[in-house]
Amino acid sequence: MSWSRLTKPLRGAAAILAFALLLAAPARSEEPSGCGQFKWPLATEKSWFEAGNLKALPSGISAGEAADGAFAVGLKSSTEVSFAPPPEGKPKADKPLGAIVSFAAVATPGTYQVTLSEEAWIDVVQGDAFRPALDFSGVRGCPGLRKSVRFEFKQGPLILQLSSASVPSLNLAIRRLQ
Repeated sequence: MSWSRLTKPLRGAAAILAFALLLAAPARSEEPSGCGQFKWPLATEKSWFEAGNLKALPSGISAGEAADGAFAVGLKSSTEVSFAPPPEGKPKADKPLGAIVSFAAVATPGTYQVTLSEEAWIDVVQGDAFRPALDFSGVRGCPGLRKSVRFEFKQGPLILQLSSASVPSLNLAIRRLQ
């Protein structure tokens, strides 16, 4: 029996296996779809966003004390935003917009959830240093909600930096977790 006759069935099986792996790979790398796919409930944030009476915050504004609530944040070209320090996320050419919103104080330290209606990178800066994200949840296909990130806020001033966005305005919610 020749070598090619012995390996022919194996080549067919290998091709089928490779094809199956190619089909399965995109499903594993995509984010979940639909509002029920977030890691935690976002009904409060969704209701705030849908209320339609959000306070407008242009980039660069000082918004007083950081407290539970939602805002409509105006974004502008990232080249016009004075990020300090520069965003941790890599800039994306197709997502050139960003914003900074400063808060004079965080009255009650603790774990907070920052939720966005649209895709953008979120950095939290306190004391000239990034606050690390504790957890992240993002889905596609949920109208009005895109991502939610949890951070530990310390007492004192706080800066929210948004970058790598592609929309001129997005809704942002801040909520302290109990």
